[in-house]
Amino acid sequence: MQQQLSPSENRKSASRQKSIKKTCYTANIVYLFVHVLYFVLFLVTKTWVPFFVNIGSIVCYILFFLVLRKEKFYLYALLCGNHFFAFVTVCTIYMGFGSGFCLYLISLCVVSFITTYFSYKGIGMKGSIIWVGLSAALYLGLYISSRFTSPVYAIPQWLEIFLFSFHSAAAFLFVAAYLVFFVNYAKRLEKRIMGESRTDELTQVNNRYALYDFFDSVENKTDYYLALFDIDDFKLINDKYGHVSGDHVLQQVAKIADGLFADAFFCRYGGEEFVIIDNKPSSLDEFKQQLEALRKAVSDLEFEFDGDKVHLTITIGVSKFEEGFSNEEWISFADKKMYQGKGSGKNVTVI
Repeated sequence: MQQQLSPSENRKSASRQKSIKKTCYTANIVYLFVHVLYFVLFLVTKTWVPFFVNIGSIVCYILFFLVLRKEKFYLYALLCGNHFFAFVTVCTIYMGFGSGFCLYLISLCVVSFITTYFSYKGIGMKGSIIWVGLSAALYLGLYISSRFTSPVYAIPQWLEIFLFSFHSAAAFLFVAAYLVFFVNYAKRLEKRIMGESRTDELTQVNNRYALYDFFDSVENKTDYYLALFDIDDFKLINDKYGHVSGDHVLQQVAKIADGLFADAFFCRYGGEEFVIIDNKPSSLDEFKQQLEALRKAVSDLEFEFDGDKVHLTITIGVSKFEEGFSNEEWISFADKKMYQGKGSGKNVTVI
């Protein structure tokens, strides 16, 4: 049975596929364009064997679009790699090592590792090492062969200089382009991982890690107010109606709080506890009025579980930051206020 992916995993997979698809299509267009240039160059210089081989290459790259359309990206990478091996070998034999076609083999080494990274085939690092080994062996083999045999076509010096310069530039550009792509992808991935690690997966609001990031980002907390609230008798919901029902409650409460305090920092602190931090209220009383609106909105919610109509409440503890407070003391002070409210009957806001 196929394993079901979580929403976050589906987003990652979709983003990965999009990056691979865009890169492969761009690469194929570039490769096709380069071979069209070869078509003109080989025709003008009347190097007929490379000319006809290159026609085959153009046909291949046109057909490769069909492979990409079916999203067979790993197959595409293998086909491109094998084509490069064949094309470089033929052109080097017929036009000489000094023409620089072998320089493509160096850029292929970088491409092979990036292909392995994005591959779902599980070939691991061994596949890239084998590919690099084959590229190096072919490069050295063609070089040694060129020391003992002359190329089939005695190309003029201007053409050799042009080809070597072109292939040197192309090899550097290929390496640079793939590395730029990989670095940008890594940065986006790092940013997404940082964001997801700071987001509560169930409620999609900030989590405790984001809370401590927020603490670190605020130099002066003097004007900040902190509220810690807890869903009253939440354990009874889980015990009577199941954890799926409890998850639904958490999601709905988080949605209401996040909407009412859109301009404040809001996070799930853990379990059924949530934290709100704001510096816009001018006093504790003003902050309490805003929190009372939240408390009433939650108490007005009506849930239906197993045919039962269920209403829930929250108890809120409030603390203004005081000079000398540590972050833990600030939270602890609000926590004590919240438990005072729990002890006095719940469904209250205590400052």
